[in-house]
Amino acid sequence: MGPTLILIGFMGSGKTTVGKRVAHDLGWEFYDTDLLVEQEEGASIIEIFERGGEVAFREVEELVIFRLLDEVIGKSAGKVVSLGGGSVTIENVYRRLLRESLVVLLNEDVETAFTRALNGERPLANDREAFRQLYAQRKDKYRAVAGIVVQTQGKSISQVAEEIAVKIRKRKDKD
Repeated sequence: MGPTLILIGFMGSGKTTVGKRVAHDLGWEFYDTDLLVEQEEGASIIEIFERGGEVAFREVEELVIFRLLDEVIGKSAGKVVSLGGGSVTIENVYRRLLRESLVVLLNEDVETAFTRALNGERPLANDREAFRQLYAQRKDKYRAVAGIVVQTQGKSISQVAEEIAVKIRKRKDKD
């Protein structure tokens, strides 16, 4: 059985980019729940939001996360799973993450995250002040479920990925 590393963090924190790199460096499989939600719905996240709002998106996101985690946790080789930035706001997902052992928070400063998120297609990243407020609402939830916190400010993707890999190896050595 291999470990499952779950990456969490706010929009624009680098979960997908770092997750792909960590998975590559460790020789593990990578899963991005935002991509899986889009595949499930046959639509982009923006289209899902336009059709049913955030509530509809979170319902599909919860279903996808639980299906994926049930499928990969404790199975064969190691896995890296990148969760959407708002997944911790789903009560059942939040409770599930509290029980998982390898939840890593990519902690990015809110201004850098906004700049990154603004350049993407994120329906909740259109207004700087609203973005800051959303970050403030979620930050304690991220910290509550994270077993490992990695500060990403001023670090390259490879530096963050290496820091995560080192922390995972140290934890594995302790077990």
